This record gives sequence, structure tokens and C-alpha cells, in this order.
Amino acid sequence: MAQRQIWMVGTAPTGKGGIASVVQQYRDAGVFDGDSIHYEPSHDDKNSLGRVLPFLRCASRLWPAMLMGRVLLLHAHTSFGGSFWRKLMLALPAFALSIPVIVHLHAGSFIDFHARGGAWRKYCLRLLLRRAYRVVVLSAEWHQWANSVEPEANVVVVPNSLSAVTGCGGTEDCNKRPTVLFLGRISDSKGAFDLLSALAMVRESVQDLQLLIGGDGDVVRLNQESARLGLEGVVKYVGWADSKAKSLLFASCWVFALPSYKEGLPMSILEAMAFSRAVVSCPVGGIPLAVEHNVTGMLSPPGDVVALAANLRTILSSTTLARKLGQAGRQSFEHKFSHEANLPKIFALYREAGAKDLPIFPSQNQSTQ
Repeated sequence: MAQRQIWMVGTAPTGKGGIASVVQQYRDAGVFDGDSIHYEPSHDDKNSLGRVLPFLRCASRLWPAMLMGRVLLLHAHTSFGGSFWRKLMLALPAFALSIPVIVHLHAGSFIDFHARGGAWRKYCLRLLLRRAYRVVVLSAEWHQWANSVEPEANVVVVPNSLSAVTGCGGTEDCNKRPTVLFLGRISDSKGAFDLLSALAMVRESVQDLQLLIGGDGDVVRLNQESARLGLEGVVKYVGWADSKAKSLLFASCWVFALPSYKEGLPMSILEAMAFSRAVVSCPVGGIPLAVEHNVTGMLSPPGDVVALAANLRTILSSTTLARKLGQAGRQSFEHKFSHEANLPKIFALYREAGAKDLPIFPSQNQSTQ
């Protein structure tokens, strides 16, 4: 009989968004090396069929593997909307066959997805949380929410993580031009247009200011708003940034800004901390777990453009402060958000379900000997 494997499903690691970033980090860390853990994409964003064909291919491989007894555990990364329904359909046969399922929740909009749903959607969400072997969330706030929706859910908090070597080749120094970096979807929910309004205020007191914006979304509105606010020489759109491009962008900025209204725990914030960059954001989702106000960055209420501008002005007026916040962020990243700190927590869940021969990380050596 073939070896029973852990099957992990989610967005293709070459895709866009938080789940793709998490899975790419897992892959780079060697999680899928060997035969113990198999990754199967259930979604990609290459074309309009990216939500259908990968799911059908995933189901056609996963479901027979379950029936043949080759699946030890299913680890499903899910967001809201179509992502939730795809993972529910993939998980239902596992529930029927008593195969443990780890449901890994991503995206800050998941809470709204539940709140705005009808009785059927809420029932299905409760079913997924209740039947899951473990529900992995990114913060204590999400832990409380998940148990308020389904008190029987077995919820554990495991923050997102990056390799500890991320950002080690960078520099803690700030370049001469005060530069803000935004990476993410250009939308209202990510605070992209609040950031433009705040920069228009900051420009009055910070000379030679620059905002670099990378990602996808409403680029047309970005250009229109930049022109309306007189920021044509300040805002530069750099497109979608791959790993190499992001490294260069982090190296060139003083501060990373993501003034979102809803979040889980953004990988881009962890990357900024790994690169020793100060972070300006909002206290939503798991962000306060990573960004401590006046220690690793600065926080303001979502939508408060005046407070956002004040935080940016404070950091951009002092290279000493920007460097101090960035250094503290790097230290916090190493202790809380590296793979060495968090992947062992995921593997511990696998072992509880009977998995063996998993990758060993440095922080596990002593406890597993």
C-alpha cells in the first residue's frame, strides 16, 4: 500500500494573495520536500478558468486518494467567498471517511463573509469549523471570533511566518529620499486611497517625499487620485512585485504602510519587519500582534487619515527613529514570526494526527530528541 500522506490544498504558490505567499514560503522552507506532505493547488489566477479547472483537477486527485486510504490528513487553506466553498467541498468526503482536516483561515474579510451570509452559509461555516480536527487562525482576535461562531471548534493560533534568513542581506540604513512603500491590492479595504490622502498632507513638511506602490487592483483610480491630489511626482506605481523586486523595494524605503480596514496577518508586514523596516498600519486582525505602537511601528484607526499622516510624518522626519523602529521589528520577527518559531507548531498538529518523518527545524531539535 502506498504511503499515507498529508495533503495540503490552497492557491497555487505562484499566484497572488496571502495564501499563495504562505504556501510559497512553505515551499521555500522545504516543507514539501520528501514524501510526507503533498501540495495540491485548488485555485490559481492565471486566467478566468483558474477558479474552476484547478479545483476539478484537485478534486479528481484528492477524492480517489481518500477512498484508497492514501490521505492521512487534509490541511486546507481557505479564505472567504469561492475559496471557502471549494475547501468545504474538498473536505466533506474527508469528514465522511473520518480523515482529520485542519482548516487554516486567512483573510480579514472572512468575518464579514460570515456576518453577511444567509442561514445556509452560516450553517456551512459552522459545520466546517465544528468538524475540523483543528482550526488554525492567525491571532487571538480570530480565535475568539471562531469560537463565538462555533463553540465546539478546536481553535489554535499559529501566526504566519517567513524564513529567518529573509531580509538578512538587506541594510538597516535609510536611503536619502524619504520613501514609503505599499504592497497589496490597490483598493479601499487596503487603505490605498487613504494613504494617498495622507501623503498629500505629509508632503507639506517632508521634502522630496516618494510613495512606491506595488500590487494589483484599481490602477486607473490610483492614477486619477494621484493627479487630483497633485502627487504625480510623488507616487510611482511599480506593478506586481516578485520576491526579487520586493527585496529591492524594501531596501529603498524608510517605512512600509498598509492602512487596511480588515486583515488576517499580512505577509507583507512580516516581510517589512524581516527587512528591518518600520511599519505604519491599523490595529485590525492580527496586525497588533506584529506591530507594537511606537516600538516596531505606528498604528492608527482605519480610515483616520489625519492620524495616518501624523504617524508617517513622525517617522519620515527622523532617520534615527525609522531605523530604531525597523531594528525592533527585525528582533520581533525573529522571535515571533520566523519559520523556526511557528512551523513546529503546525508540525505538532500533524504529529498529533499520526504523521511521522516530517521536516525538522532548528527549534525542534532539542524537543524531539
